[in-house]
Amino acid sequence: MLATSLACALAACGDGTTADQPDAEAVTAAGTAGTAAADAAPAAQSEDALVPGTEYNATTILDCSFDGVAVGEGCNAGVVRNWGEDGKHLVEVTKPDGTKRAIFYDGTTPTGADSAEADGSAGWDFDATRDGDTVTIVFGPETYVVPDAVITGG
Repeated sequence: MLATSLACALAACGDGTTADQPDAEAVTAAGTAGTAAADAAPAAQSEDALVPGTEYNATTILDCSFDGVAVGEGCNAGVVRNWGEDGKHLVEVTKPDGTKRAIFYDGTTPTGADSAEADGSAGWDFDATRDGDTVTIVFGPETYVVPDAVITGG
C-alpha cells in the first residue's frame, strides 16, 4: 500500500479512492473513441498535473539528515518539473525547523542548492552521489536522498 501511495504521490495522481478510477465500460468506450480521435489528429502534448493546493507536480517524503542525525519521519518535499527551462527541475525540501532548501536539477542530475550568507550555507560544498536510480545529496551538514522517480514522475 505504501508503494502505491508513493507512486501516486510521485505521479501526482488522485487520492487513490475509487472515485478517481473510471469504470471498465467508460474505459472501453473512451478507448474506442480515443482510437478514432488518434487516427484523425495528432495527440496534444500533456502537461504535468499539479498536486491540489500546491505549485508542485508531486510531493513526497525524502530521507534526510542534519549534522549526521537522521530525521526519523523524513522531510516533506515537492518537485516543480520543467522549472524555468525544459529539463530543469526544482525540488523544495521542508526541513524539520520549517525552513526550506531548494535543490536544482538538470534532468536527473542535481546541480546545486540555494544558499545564503545569513545561515552560513553560502560557503558549503555541494556533492551528489548516484547509486542506481537514487541520488544522495550532501550540502554542508545536510543530506538528502532523492529517488529519480521524484524528478521523472515514474
